[in-house]
Amino acid sequence: MSFSMPKRLLLLSIIYTVLAVVALIYGVAVIPALLLLMLVLSIFARHQATGWILRGVAVFMLLGVSTMPYLLEQNPQLASQWQQLVGAAAVASMPSWLLFTLALVLTMLQLWLVLTPKVSRWFQRRNNFNIMS
Repeated sequence: MSFSMPKRLLLLSIIYTVLAVVALIYGVAVIPALLLLMLVLSIFARHQATGWILRGVAVFMLLGVSTMPYLLEQNPQLASQWQQLVGAAAVASMPSWLLFTLALVLTMLQLWLVLTPKVSRWFQRRNNFNIMS
């Protein structure tokens, strides 16, 4: 049994931690940022349920990024909110197609990282946290 964390999973944990800390600093999506930090902590605890949650988060992010251009086209109010959010960010000078392509590629990379066999082997089936036995 190996106790060294796969480098791919360590990279994903670092990215999640940076995203959560930036969100907490700017005060945007505070509750999801805290949940993301708790997910990072559970990655280090090697819970098997964390592997399933990571896969689910990656799939839902892929679905969200894939449907975002369609949703922005259908809902003008959402599109104006998106423009305000992107206009205030450092990526305001990027064209929207490049921004969506970059987000899609990063989400697909995340899904690939989560579905690799090394990452799946990191999470154990049984963890006994019973302090009484």
